[in-house]
Amino acid sequence: MKTNIIKRIMFITCIYLCSVAFISCEKSDVKPGNKSDNNYVNSWILDTMRVYYYWNLQIPTNPDKEQSPDNFFYSILYKYGQLDGDRFSWIQENYVDLLASLSGVNSGDLGFEYIFYVYDSNKVFGEVLYVKQGTNAETQGIKRGDVFRKVDGIEITVNNYASILQKTSMTITFADFSRNGDIISFNNERDIAISKIKYAENPVFLDSIYEINGKKVGYLVYNFFASDEGDESASYDKQLNSIFGDFKSAGVNNLIVDLRYNSGGSIASATRLASMIVNPFSTNNVFYILKFNSRIGENKGNFTSKIENENIINIGNNLQKIYFITSQWSASASEMLINGLKPFMNDKIIIVGDTTVGKSYASVSFYEKNNPRNKWGIQPLVAMFTNSNREIVPATGIIPDNFLTEIRVLPKKQLGDTNELLLNAALSLISEQPVSQKLMKQSILDANIINTSINKKAYSNNAILENIKQ
Repeated sequence: MKTNIIKRIMFITCIYLCSVAFISCEKSDVKPGNKSDNNYVNSWILDTMRVYYYWNLQIPTNPDKEQSPDNFFYSILYKYGQLDGDRFSWIQENYVDLLASLSGVNSGDLGFEYIFYVYDSNKVFGEVLYVKQGTNAETQGIKRGDVFRKVDGIEITVNNYASILQKTSMTITFADFSRNGDIISFNNERDIAISKIKYAENPVFLDSIYEINGKKVGYLVYNFFASDEGDESASYDKQLNSIFGDFKSAGVNNLIVDLRYNSGGSIASATRLASMIVNPFSTNNVFYILKFNSRIGENKGNFTSKIENENIINIGNNLQKIYFITSQWSASASEMLINGLKPFMNDKIIIVGDTTVGKSYASVSFYEKNNPRNKWGIQPLVAMFTNSNREIVPATGIIPDNFLTEIRVLPKKQLGDTNELLLNAALSLISEQPVSQKLMKQSILDANIINTSINKKAYSNNAILENIKQ
């Protein structure tokens, strides 16, 4: 087999490492899906992992190549699923879908992110976390905090919640949520027809400027790290830069970066955002260090002054404090951003929210381009990242300075509303007021989380590299 490897790796911290490695091989007349192709694909996986996988020396000596590629891939991972092992590498049957999803492009998007709660032992209801802009869901008036408990007239239960939203088109029954003691009820039911569409989600969800007790506060809701929708325009990063230009012109001196739904993404985008915030701002300073396996070595990434031919707009020297809003979904590149800024601005960083995921590894996409025998794409962890002081994000996550979680708090106010739980807490701290005890004691729903769409995002728990230098 003749193999030509082109490495193009995109760094993603916290949730995924979205680098892309192109591998093209000679075509074969063997039809895909048979045992011969399993052996072929698995041999490619094994060869790739033995070179690039962070725990390459722990790969089994003679793994069974007759397995399906997904089973084979997970069988060779180091301590898969364990806290001290590999919790985040994954494989996908079609590399085209893999690459698209890492840029926030979904071929069948519902139009909103949600969380499922279990109550009364086996009943389930969903709550909308946020609605994506320009979708059918937004047009029909669905908003954050709305709850739903039926799909196509079928009540959601612990037995069907995992599959009930998988149809391309469906009717979702929304209702007003209320509770009297431990009794939950749903009133004023209304049906909304939803059709999934191909959708490119813009991670820059919301930006605002507030004035609190004479302080100018910039607020950014940033839901994942991606430069663009895969067209290499860097449009999302340039939009971020424009927002920071507005922050600078307005005299923003306190910054709130809302990462509660940000589970990771591109390291390149994380570097650019960090460069807009850091003080002192110098491209000689190291933002992150990547430690690969012994075969590859180590690489350092500095802060940057450019997005292609556009100058980075930095507001770091104007900032009195930086408030990061985090949750149990904040991961990878989100954690890299916070951890990478700490050596320079530790005394200015305040974290409000929940403990983060705890992912200090980056991954890369590998695939064989235009090879009919192998359409699989793999996203293995290839490096551990630290900040310039060589401090890692602990596997148990980053603990907030002010612990406050919105999980199981209903109803939720809209993102950007100054009375919204986590934003209000950050604004209270900026105005040098204690976080309201009323907020801290908001009614907590006696129900357990059973699932969330946030965890299904491709960039969740990843940090993505753009290239690996051997």
